[in-house]
Amino acid sequence: ETVDVGPMVFDTPGKLKIRCSETCGPLHPFMVADIIIEPNFPYYTFLLSALAVGAVTVVYVQRGPKNKMLGVSLDKEVDLLRVRGIGPILKKALQWRGIHFALIWPNVVIFMIVLASGFFGNPTGNLNFSVGVVWILWLTAVEYMILFAGRTWCTLCPLPAFGEWIARRRIYGVHKLRKPFSLDKKFPKSLNNMWGSALGFLGISLVVPWLVTRPWVSGLLFLALIILGVVFTLVYTRRYFCRVICPANSYIGYHANASFYAVRSVDKSTCDKHIEKECMRGGPKGYACPWVTPYPGGLTESTWCGQCYECVKSCPLDNMSVKYRMIGKDIANMAVLAKRRFGMAWVGFIRFNLGIFYELVFFGSFWALKDWGNMGIIFGVNLFNFGVLSPTTSAFQMWLVWAVIVAGVSLVAYPAVFFVFTSLAKMAAGAKNLSTKNDVFVPFSYALAPYGLFIWLAFTLNLILVNWAYPLSRFSDPMGWGWESSPIIPVEGLKASWNPLAPELLPYILMPIVLIGLALAINSTYNIAVKLFGDQRMAFRSTAVMAILHTGMALFFAWIIIG
Repeated sequence: ETVDVGPMVFDTPGKLKIRCSETCGPLHPFMVADIIIEPNFPYYTFLLSALAVGAVTVVYVQRGPKNKMLGVSLDKEVDLLRVRGIGPILKKALQWRGIHFALIWPNVVIFMIVLASGFFGNPTGNLNFSVGVVWILWLTAVEYMILFAGRTWCTLCPLPAFGEWIARRRIYGVHKLRKPFSLDKKFPKSLNNMWGSALGFLGISLVVPWLVTRPWVSGLLFLALIILGVVFTLVYTRRYFCRVICPANSYIGYHANASFYAVRSVDKSTCDKHIEKECMRGGPKGYACPWVTPYPGGLTESTWCGQCYECVKSCPLDNMSVKYRMIGKDIANMAVLAKRRFGMAWVGFIRFNLGIFYELVFFGSFWALKDWGNMGIIFGVNLFNFGVLSPTTSAFQMWLVWAVIVAGVSLVAYPAVFFVFTSLAKMAAGAKNLSTKNDVFVPFSYALAPYGLFIWLAFTLNLILVNWAYPLSRFSDPMGWGWESSPIIPVEGLKASWNPLAPELLPYILMPIVLIGLALAINSTYNIAVKLFGDQRMAFRSTAVMAILHTGMALFFAWIIIG
């Protein structure tokens, strides 16, 4: 059908996005076209802005700021449990044994709705709770949780809860015998790292066009994760499922080190002297750290702390707390101490590059990428008609092209470019006694923790501002069956027509977020280099080299958004 519209006058320079306003099939969310009105002054302005931010940040670090991030001291922090007024209330809440159950149970209900709607609901994604709420609202919420509240999603997550309740034989009380109802096997040390969850996240991203448009695929994914969570807990007791299997753990744990929020001891020396260490062994008021953190009282990074607050409950010295501080406080120290943690480096590469690919697929006009990732299949699916997902041989070959591009760039191409730049940075610093591979490459990759997080903050903000109406409508009609009010969630009046919020302003909102990430990456690189080389001049020279790469990626992102 051909529809005549207009006349339309395009008199504002820049790039405008045209989106389909009528749900017409599973790939409806990806139906985006570009109109570029020349001269594209906004694009040129943002290119200059990226160059300016990169140059100004390099000039700033050249002055040799001591332990600062963008002018803010990294030595300053606020102990939230000791803030007058709110502190005692928050402390009492975190020490209450029922807090974990109270936070998890609503999410258990939501996950049951996700499974029901995924398998039996409307097969069109944006009309289904499992897609509209999970892949728009939840995805956005998690990214902003990481920035402002660290690993709070792990506090709320119901995936490991079922197995943990069975193993503990309690929903929220402390079992007096403290002997778990599980096999309590030792987890293989060689597998206790980030590689599993990082590759899991990459694997899910390779089928993202299906995941965010086919409810049955989302339902199957979450059912598998719930089952794995129970099995792993009943075999290994502790949260090894969260550590090595959960796809979200890799990026939440990695980016939590760029958060304002962290669980830390009030005074580390007090914990060091305390022999009993209830945070590690458990006590009358709390269990031993289920995340197998070697020593909660000595935490200097947030990678493996799931913010379950068992240490806050179990500590008899009242020496565990939650802190608010500047982004990047721990990055330099942990980067230098983690020289051979290649799994963490590749988490950074995967997340950073997938943030760019997601922006291209969701909001770009590159039809081939979308079609390859979708295997050319035009049908939606639920449990009743998932057979139509069967791809043809040629469609599968199309998907292989997509998979090779995404995985190749994330796992090989960008890491190779990053390695070249770290080699040049080491040469510029004159650090002949250090190995590029073992001593510089991995530490410098930690600068991607804040940079990658802000790339994803920009992407998810774009996602929610454009598609906010879909998750809102799904709360009143989770199955997509045309209900006015849901018998499960009795909320009326939430039906909203699709209407993006200020779409013409999105480039001006998103690019500043990316530029903040750029500045944080350059400053983080300098802080890491100072710790690594022990000399400010060497640190500055190496940072100037890495700034070229980081600024180049900001220019590329500007091209995607408004070029």
